[in-house]
Amino acid sequence: MTAQKAGTPVRMAECAGLWQRTLLVDTDGSQDLTTDVRWLQGLTRFVDLRRPTPRPDFSEVRCASDLTDQQRGWLHMQDGFAGELTQYDDIFHWQRHIELQPPGPHPDEGRMSYAAGVLVEIGVHADYFEHWTRDAPAQDCWAMDLESTDGARALLLRVEDHFGWARRDSEGAVELSLGSVSGGWIIDDSALPYREQQALAPRWSTTDDRNTLHTNDIDANGTPLTWEWLVRYTEGSVTL
Repeated sequence: MTAQKAGTPVRMAECAGLWQRTLLVDTDGSQDLTTDVRWLQGLTRFVDLRRPTPRPDFSEVRCASDLTDQQRGWLHMQDGFAGELTQYDDIFHWQRHIELQPPGPHPDEGRMSYAAGVLVEIGVHADYFEHWTRDAPAQDCWAMDLESTDGARALLLRVEDHFGWARRDSEGAVELSLGSVSGGWIIDDSALPYREQQALAPRWSTTDDRNTLHTNDIDANGTPLTWEWLVRYTEGSVTL
């Protein structure tokens, strides 16, 4: 494996924004330049979505029941997770609260530094490194950890005009999505492609206090439904 030297140290407060991975050199020395990897980072919360390319055509899929076996196979090849980023000394730890794949044998930890304008992540427990790029740093960030009365869990993250959404229902099914706030909280990219171009529409309850949030969804047959969430944690100044 090609050695990767550390550059200028990074503080966690500098990581807010939408990042795209441009290179992975894995433990066996193989390189990945094609997987579509997006990492949306807020103050501490994050959503990370990783999708192999090429992607099957999902243009005729309106809900889960429309999926073919080939499409389901591609969905299971995806990876992604959401949770909380912490830093101690020069080590960053991504604590995964919601994830598409089963957890690995080691904590998700890496050392990060800047080199030639690129954010370089070097593995602590595995011999890999990744390169990340970002359009611009972010200033306006907030997030909410959410829970439903039946045990579902969710994270809503806003970073400037981007948002991240992660949900795990009581049966373990997971949605990870990224979208744009401009024009109505529209999902642009999702681990569930039939959710793309739909509105998440987060909103406070009109009959309760500001601890109850509602979001839009569909069931397996495409019937619209609404989730009701209790807010368990917030960071930043939440504005919907």
